[in-house]
Formats: sequence, C-alpha cells, structure tokens
Amino acid sequence: MESSPAHGLQKSERLCSRKAMEALFATGHQSYSAYPLRAVFLPTEESGVRFLVSVSKRFFKRAVRRNRIKRQIREAYRLNKHLLQPAQGGVNVAFLWSSNQEIATADVAMKMRILLKRIHENLLTSQTSL
Repeated sequence: MESSPAHGLQKSERLCSRKAMEALFATGHQSYSAYPLRAVFLPTEESGVRFLVSVSKRFFKRAVRRNRIKRQIREAYRLNKHLLQPAQGGVNVAFLWSSNQEIATADVAMKMRILLKRIHENLLTSQTSL
C-alpha cells in the first residue's frame, strides 16, 4: 500500500544541498532542545519544510543503533509534520540526537511534537514582527 504525499516523506522534504546545510549551521542559527532531540532551524525564501537527521557516531559506534534512532526521528517527524507549516516562505530544520541512550519511539514522538510547536511559534512571531 502506497502512502499519500500528505503522510509520506517525499524527496523534496529532505535537506540534501550542501550549501543549505552550511547556511543552516553557520553562526546566527536558531535552535531548540527537547532532550535528547535538538532542532536547528533557519527560515528560507523557498516554500516548504526541508529537514535532515543526524545521530553522532561518538554516541553510537554501531551503525545499527544509529540507524534505528534515525528511523525513530524520521517517523516522529512524518507523523507530526502538520504541526510545522509556515504561513509564508519555508524553513530548513536539522534534528540532532544529543544523548548516548536510546529511548522509546513514543517518547521520541512526544519530543518531536514539542520541538515542532516551538519552531512554528517562533516562525509565526518572526513573520508578524516583519
């Protein structure tokens, strides 16, 4: 069964551009943390939300464990991406894992909801102040 575009993750939602990644992590970026997740984001001119996921090899030496956490983060984002829809323009977001412990998928989803709501509120306040 194929998922609809509203519930799936499309290639256009992935942040793949090296230039965009460098701009995201350059000085002056904004970030929020909901331990063990940290979200770094940057409003952009292009429409839509693009994201990337990173889990450090420093915390998880085995790729199997890193990949499991990345799958958890992507699934949590996929289920809650409706919480982050900027009114105008777009946003690039990086989700970083900042713990050496694995946690339950439900807890990852809860932390993801917290981060997406915070980012959405920040984008709304920055758009109304312009």
